[in-house]
Amino acid sequence: MSDRPNVVVMLSDQLRADCVGCYGNPIIQTPHIDALAAQGTRFSQAFCQHPQCVPSRASLLSGRYPHSNGAISNHTVIGDPESTMGEYFRDQGYRSIAVGKLHIGENKKQAAFTDTMLCEGQQSDATDPECLHDDYKKWLKKNGYWPDAQKAYAIHDTDAYWNNFQANVNPMPAEAYIDSWVGNQSVEYIQNQSQSDPFFMFIGFPNPHVPFDAPEPHASMYDPDEMPIPATFQMDLSNKPPHHLAYKQKGRRVNYDHLDEAHLRQVIAYYYGSISLVDDQVGKVMHALQANNFLDNTIVVFLSDHGELLGHYGMLIKSVDAYPILYDVGLQVPLIIRTPNGTQNHVVDDLVELVDLCPTLLDSTDIDIAPEIQGYSQRQALHGGASHKRDYIFAETGAIKTIRSQTHKLVYYPGQSYGELYDLEQDPHETQNLYEDPNSLSLRNQMITDLLDKLISLEGPLHGKSAKGPAYWKQLYTLPFQLEHQP
Repeated sequence: MSDRPNVVVMLSDQLRADCVGCYGNPIIQTPHIDALAAQGTRFSQAFCQHPQCVPSRASLLSGRYPHSNGAISNHTVIGDPESTMGEYFRDQGYRSIAVGKLHIGENKKQAAFTDTMLCEGQQSDATDPECLHDDYKKWLKKNGYWPDAQKAYAIHDTDAYWNNFQANVNPMPAEAYIDSWVGNQSVEYIQNQSQSDPFFMFIGFPNPHVPFDAPEPHASMYDPDEMPIPATFQMDLSNKPPHHLAYKQKGRRVNYDHLDEAHLRQVIAYYYGSISLVDDQVGKVMHALQANNFLDNTIVVFLSDHGELLGHYGMLIKSVDAYPILYDVGLQVPLIIRTPNGTQNHVVDDLVELVDLCPTLLDSTDIDIAPEIQGYSQRQALHGGASHKRDYIFAETGAIKTIRSQTHKLVYYPGQSYGELYDLEQDPHETQNLYEDPNSLSLRNQMITDLLDKLISLEGPLHGKSAKGPAYWKQLYTLPFQLEHQP
């Protein structure tokens, strides 16, 4: 057995933290994810750095914020000079493997991974399965499932699909469905690994990302009548920035003013079904690690890249470039890490960012943390020690920035007279915007100052030379400044 631990990262796409059993959801069935949390550390206050797939993945894989690594939306990719976990582990002799949905750009697929077996995302607007990655397409055609895939994508070209807010039963057989394929391919890779050489495996499950189209039997797993309607579903958006209502009415080819409770309950039922299907795949991976004698020497991570509105504020899906939305339901995600000999059934309630994942895994495998990494190692927290505590988490979508403490949240829109400010203790659902409240002016100004301090602390060159060491810029951009006494 290798003297260095293997690392397996399982990422579910567009999964909210509160839609996992161990995060307090009383309806969802996620026994395998819950078991993983019982065997390791669950971070109850983990937040992504961007509410879209590409920038969030680039951020968590690199340990650097979107505005630093270049992936600032789904329509940009991480810069070639940037390094990701795949490259860090690969450079240290690990076999670096990516399975499923990677979604970080073609160049990084080649640079970061020794082996890939990809499907990429389902593309809910696409009307033909040719949008899928060649690896999955070849498998579908070879095994006779291509007509089923064509039938599934033809649904996207129907009025019923859009009238039902992209919710339908996927006609694919469950064994050929995209997440099942990812789970099975991951198991095959695990079975073929050597005990003597360490491996890093990134497993990207495409669901529960839109479309809301679980196949049977998962499509019928949850009764729509039992699905919870968010308290904010019918709320007035008049005290919000104007693009919130604009997104609700025209942001995703549908008018969410027409989203009634019956349609929303069906959407949630299919969303939950997809989550339970992903949970089944997590169980497959964990069983394969155990059956092939890897589990006792493997760090296992489960997380998501961002959340889902799921009816909150009367909307579905997530933030898009033209309509930036930074509610907690789109930013707070599950993050669970199981380490060999780590603390079991441990919960960390401190604020954690997904940029912390990369340095945590490097530190946990005794690989030096590159000075340009902006996250912090949480290795000590995995063994019952203290976490690296933050006053705020930071997230962004393009020019829009947010900082969020345990008690308050600011969303700043540069060049605009409006913004968002919430008292999370009194208003955890972010319904009462206090940005224009005279009684909150002092708090607003302080948080704007804190946001500026945060952005300044994140400045610094990725490249360049220093006579005082590669991390010298960190000393110059760390706040508060520690000035020597001048006589």
